[in-house]
Amino acid sequence: MATTFLILLLFALFASTLAFIFTGVLILILLIHPLLLNWIGKLYGQEDIADEVHFAKTKDGWNLALHRHVPIQPNPQLAPVLVVHGIATNKFVMDLDRRHSLPHYLKLRGYDVFAVSLRGCGRSYHESPTCYEDFTFDDIVKYDVPAMIEKVKKITGSDRISYVGHSMGAMILYSHFCISEHKRCIDVAAFVSLGGPGNLNHIGITLIGMLSRFPRARKMLDLKFGASILAPLAGELYTPIDEVLYNPNTTSSRTVKKFMKNAIENVSDGVTEQFMHWIETKRMHSLNGFYDYVQLQKKISVPSLFIAGEKDVIATPESVRSVYEKASSRKKNLE
Repeated sequence: MATTFLILLLFALFASTLAFIFTGVLILILLIHPLLLNWIGKLYGQEDIADEVHFAKTKDGWNLALHRHVPIQPNPQLAPVLVVHGIATNKFVMDLDRRHSLPHYLKLRGYDVFAVSLRGCGRSYHESPTCYEDFTFDDIVKYDVPAMIEKVKKITGSDRISYVGHSMGAMILYSHFCISEHKRCIDVAAFVSLGGPGNLNHIGITLIGMLSRFPRARKMLDLKFGASILAPLAGELYTPIDEVLYNPNTTSSRTVKKFMKNAIENVSDGVTEQFMHWIETKRMHSLNGFYDYVQLQKKISVPSLFIAGEKDVIATPESVRSVYEKASSRKKNLE
């Protein structure tokens, strides 16, 4: 009996000591976080490698940053390429540095490439800062997609563009096709979906699914700040989350650190709520109920390439296959 009591006492002391240390560390981080962020920025901050930056003005007041990569030897037969990131990230997820940049890779092959930061991300800004929390997925589809396509056409003088979308960046073009008339769809010459799920029915026990059940926890999350603070540790301690986000066998720890410091963004309440509703109801409708973003995927008619990751738990191979099968494109491939 005495031994059991002693063990419980020692365990309680150990737990309280850990709690005290953890609290102290949190307080210290809060006190010195400006200096800490400055230090992390010097170590892992990344300069923009784009040649030019343009801004596409949306009809609801957002100015979307378009980071242009101008080819040294342009090929006039190639349509300009718009590269679009996914949720909770900015253009750096697709355009980090010269070794890790799809736009730079395409630039070297004669393409005129624009890496965009959607509303609320990167260097994009609104005329009224209070509008940051006011937008939804529907707003991105309705305003951002047409604005950035038209801006790229205007800058380059091209009648059409090619589009590469990662994750939500692909989903917004699916939905653009869903709500658009044919004459607006012909602006897109070809489309590549990099891990763009056709639905979210499979999401239940993942972090996103769990957050849908704990709205207060969502409000407390500051992804951008948290990612920056944790950047020095990123890639050093392997966890199951790492396998979801990247392939540790092919990605260096320094690249992961730079990604955490530069590419992560917060998600607006409107986008979060809409995604949570889709996950809970297993139906992807526009907020006004007019559009079923899943059923209308049959309106995707441009030449399309759908790419799925074998271990991607958000854009599972099955969810990517679902939109591939619905698409009415005469030329389409799934890899």
